[in-house]
Parts: sequence; structure tokens; C-alpha cells
Amino acid sequence: MGQALAVDIPMDAGLAAARLESKTCYAVLKYKGKLVGYELGGDLLVSSGGRLTIVPSASSHDVGDGQPRRYEGGGLSFDINPLSDEKTETIKDITYTIKERATAVLVEKGKRRRFKLDVLLSCA
Repeated sequence: MGQALAVDIPMDAGLAAARLESKTCYAVLKYKGKLVGYELGGDLLVSSGGRLTIVPSASSHDVGDGQPRRYEGGGLSFDINPLSDEKTETIKDITYTIKERATAVLVEKGKRRRFKLDVLLSCA
């Protein structure tokens, strides 16, 4: 059996809890309904080789701005290309969400995979 790629390993949300609690805005990335990573503070958090890996941003774009985002580091390259988004804003309670559909290309250990992502950015 071959090596598992980042999106093949189900991510345990508890692994990232401490890091997520320190941020007020972060995006959850899902592939076919399964959690595959988080975007927050210029980093992408994914499970690679059974460990939580931080992949730094190689672009200056964010969820919801309609621009492609790229993350590179630690032997991973992850490109996210937005297809559409839907924004919700609640001023009084300071709730802000963006739902984004995107295509992604993951290059890990020389293997390239394309897939569709559901991205949900939440700020509170």
C-alpha cells in the first residue's frame, strides 16, 4: 500500500484546537464532507503523514476576495482557486461568514491531485 496523501488522512479537529482558539477568524476546508484542513492567519493547517502540518502562505489573498491562494512548505504545495462565494454579515453580534466553492491542486511527495473544496470562513 502506498503513502497516504494529506487529503487521505482524516483530520482530528482536536489537534488544531489550541491554535484555532487563538484566532478570531479561520476557514474550515472540507473535501466530500470530510475535514481536510484550516486556513488561518496566513497559514494552512493540514494532516500530512499522520501529523498536523503548518504550510505558510505564498500569496497575499484571503478567502472571499475571489483570488487564487497558494500555500507552500514542508514538501507540500496547495493551490486553491475560488469558483463562487456567498457572504453573510451580522454587524451587531460581529458574526461574519463566507461560504466558498473552490477547486484545489495538492502536490505532495511529487504526486499531484485535483479536487473540489467547500470552504467556510467564520469570524466572531
